[in-house]
Amino acid sequence: MERYALFTGTYNLLMGGIKDFKRSYATEEEAYQEVERIAQQELFTHWAQIFDKKTDTAKIYLIDDKKITEDKPQECPHPEPNAA
Repeated sequence: MERYALFTGTYNLLMGGIKDFKRSYATEEEAYQEVERIAQQELFTHWAQIFDKKTDTAKIYLIDDKKITEDKPQECPHPEPNAA
């Protein structure tokens, strides 16, 4: 099984950006190399997500003017009142 799935999109992921499954990769490094290629060649792609199928976690990268930055999650300033 190829563990890492790569998704990309054209605008803000949190706002329901158009998602496009690219393919799966055996290593996270291979998937990130594809993110680098996409950042250089695909003008309208604004984000990429590398999803680890084994741990059910993802890394999200923002692409702006051919530059890649990892989007680190921030603590919610208003947690749900009944969250335990």
